[in-house]
Amino acid sequence: MNRPRLKMRLGDLLVHEGILAEADLQRALVQQKQSGRKLGATLIELGVLTEDQLLQFLAQQLNVAFLDIAQRRLDPKAAQLLPEVQARRYRALVLEDRGDSVLLGMSDPADLAALDQLAVLLEPKELELAVVRESQLMQAFNQLYRRTQEIRSIAHQLQEEYRDADTVDFSALSTENDKDNTIVRLLQSLFEDAVQVGASDIHIEPDDGVLRLRQRIDGVLHESLLKETAIAPALVLRLKLMAGLDISEKRLPQDGRFQIRVKGQTIDVRMSTMPVQ
Repeated sequence: MNRPRLKMRLGDLLVHEGILAEADLQRALVQQKQSGRKLGATLIELGVLTEDQLLQFLAQQLNVAFLDIAQRRLDPKAAQLLPEVQARRYRALVLEDRGDSVLLGMSDPADLAALDQLAVLLEPKELELAVVRESQLMQAFNQLYRRTQEIRSIAHQLQEEYRDADTVDFSALSTENDKDNTIVRLLQSLFEDAVQVGASDIHIEPDDGVLRLRQRIDGVLHESLLKETAIAPALVLRLKLMAGLDISEKRLPQDGRFQIRVKGQTIDVRMSTMPVQ
């Protein structure tokens, strides 16, 4: 892949093209030195340029497309070609897998060091670049890099723990040492995943042969299935304890609430239970 290069440093190029005043560039350079952020982000933060103005300029200078990925149907399988850690580090997302090449969206395709690393991570595929908004990239990361595999792994571990148990150990469910409790880790992953994708509701529904997990995202229910049905009683009991509900009542609906901390923020959770046939 031929690396796209700017003809000169970004700040000098913006001044040369009459988009940025020299005084604004100098002010941004002082701010950049203090914050350690990239010049483009500093210019946007100072209000000298908008994100779209900067990205359209970069796309034109580098001769690559400027894409609005909020209007595209993103491909989860293609996105997985690049691990989440590297995707977030380099602000890059695989938008399409084209066989011998990939369409790679970046918020800063002029970052040659990042491009070198991405080329290694995605080899032998060639990189076709596009400029995308960083804010849209972050939203896409949260949607595409889900905790699904982590949830399945913990659910499987929990299934093994309860495989030979006739009853649920209440002392384990109410222990203060929750960090090592498999059920708590599973619930933590479920709630973190829900917050990550902006879900307003979580439905946990035992069914014949499967445990249905549904999340309401933008008014639409998205379903995933777990085969570990044996974990349902322990999961329900732990949630009832958290919400202060009567754990012995299984025939009548109940309502409760509790608070959880997810990624540094406090979430109020309202919980309702319904009996199953």
